[in-house]
Amino acid sequence: MIARLTRLRAVHDIGGDTPGQLAAAELVGRLDELSSRRAEELQRRHHHLQAELARHLPDWQAPAVRGGQTLWVRLPYGDGTSFAQAAIRHGVAVLPGAGLDVTGGGEDHIRLHFRLPLDTQAEAVRRLAVAWRTYRPPGRRVRASPALAV
Repeated sequence: MIARLTRLRAVHDIGGDTPGQLAAAELVGRLDELSSRRAEELQRRHHHLQAELARHLPDWQAPAVRGGQTLWVRLPYGDGTSFAQAAIRHGVAVLPGAGLDVTGGGEDHIRLHFRLPLDTQAEAVRRLAVAWRTYRPPGRRVRASPALAV
């Protein structure tokens, strides 16, 4: 029985995935329409993320991108690696730029995806803003308020 099933499987594997091929054949004819629709949606999400960052984190530099699905954000101080650790403590995972820049110049950057739904983006930026307010990069001294003389 095992030998028979093995032979049947081998014969059917040669032909490929028929349902997958049928789905692909259906979608190929609509590829331009689907690509255009997806590009418009990504552009809308891109602009929304930029607007949320400008509103909640105006000191961050998040220039527009011409392609892809992520913003390359420059932090005003500190480094992306230590900030990513602070962000995860506030429930947001971000990618630090150090490992994403082959020139080694991305230390002060993080990468943010804009594929997420708008409400998820807004919540993520709110959490990033809270994380940023509490962020203290290694080696950075925080000025204490002067003592009040009473």
